[in-house]
Amino acid sequence: MPQSAQAAAAQRFELVFDQASDAICTIVGGRIEACNRALEELTGYLRQEIDGDEVMVLAPRPGSTRIPVRARAFTREMLKTPGTYEDVAVLRKDGYTRMVDLVVRVVSGKTDADAFTMLIFRDVTAKKQMERELITKHAELRNAFVELERNNAELKAMQETLVQAGKMAALGELAAGIAHELNQPLQAIRGYAQELGLEVAPFISAAPQKADIDSHLKQIVTGVDKMSSIIKYLRTFTRKSTEGYDWVDIHGVVTEAMQMLGRQLESRGVEVVKFFSEGLPQVFANPVQLEQVFINLATNARDSIESTGRGSGRIEIHTRQSGKFVEVVFKDDGVGMDERTKSKAFNPFFTTKEVGSGMGLGLSLSYGILNKLHGSILVESELGRGAEFLVRIPVDYRELG
Repeated sequence: MPQSAQAAAAQRFELVFDQASDAICTIVGGRIEACNRALEELTGYLRQEIDGDEVMVLAPRPGSTRIPVRARAFTREMLKTPGTYEDVAVLRKDGYTRMVDLVVRVVSGKTDADAFTMLIFRDVTAKKQMERELITKHAELRNAFVELERNNAELKAMQETLVQAGKMAALGELAAGIAHELNQPLQAIRGYAQELGLEVAPFISAAPQKADIDSHLKQIVTGVDKMSSIIKYLRTFTRKSTEGYDWVDIHGVVTEAMQMLGRQLESRGVEVVKFFSEGLPQVFANPVQLEQVFINLATNARDSIESTGRGSGRIEIHTRQSGKFVEVVFKDDGVGMDERTKSKAFNPFFTTKEVGSGMGLGLSLSYGILNKLHGSILVESELGRGAEFLVRIPVDYRELG
């Protein structure tokens, strides 16, 4: 190649070197031999300032230079191994660091004196800054999404509460009509039972069955009176009322409820086991309404056990105190409930029983009774593993606001 052509080619290569977008410098013996304009912009040094200077002038000072997380400082060891190094921190003249991707190339010449190392720095500071901002924005969006999900869950819960309240209001209106129709035949039953007692008294005064007959007739009258009280509650289902409220012994109410169902449970082979805690405080409530709650729970447990077809079963009743609440747990070994049944268990008129076996009002009424006391009722159940109902009753709902 003619000398003039070589000079022109060398000039073009020098121009390409100087105008390259990546910062480039050549290293001989650990010192900077040449650098391009992009390196000046990257480091803040003029080429005449660092030509012939130690390349480690670009290395961050240990302990005095802040290096971003997940980055590593530019070191002399990187010059010994050709390759690409990502997230390398180099030191600028003004003391700040820049993030670069570093490419190390060792160029060998005809002699050892001709060998040199070429360093190519690609500035990724802006890219890393964008990545950090994206990570921050992603975290903010994720937090916003979680907050939105929480708000949606709260909104859904409020909607379900409103729907339940609407059902309860409709049930209250329906209950008033049903109560009126039931009251008359109930009073007739009560009257006939009392008259029967008076009419048969002369004939059985000396009979050995007199005590049993008197007891049965009294049970009829007592049962009618309790049903009348329940009907009265149905009439005021949607209104807050403290009529009939008094300090009540939970154990006495549970025992009374179980006595009413005693013969039914016994005939179906259902064993009732009570685990009553000692020293349980009385609660301020309507005993008839609480008794209705426990009767409903025991009745559901009885039907669930009967559905297993075993011919026997067990109901456990536990009582305990939890802070300002008294807790009553009804646990059975019946057929249990799937998730769908469990989610609708407290809805009015929802029932899994056959037509004519139940109206699906028991748990709904129980929910309403406890809700007015600022209490609650929760269910845990799995199909084939029975059910457990937790009833929480405040010692004095008036103190809860």
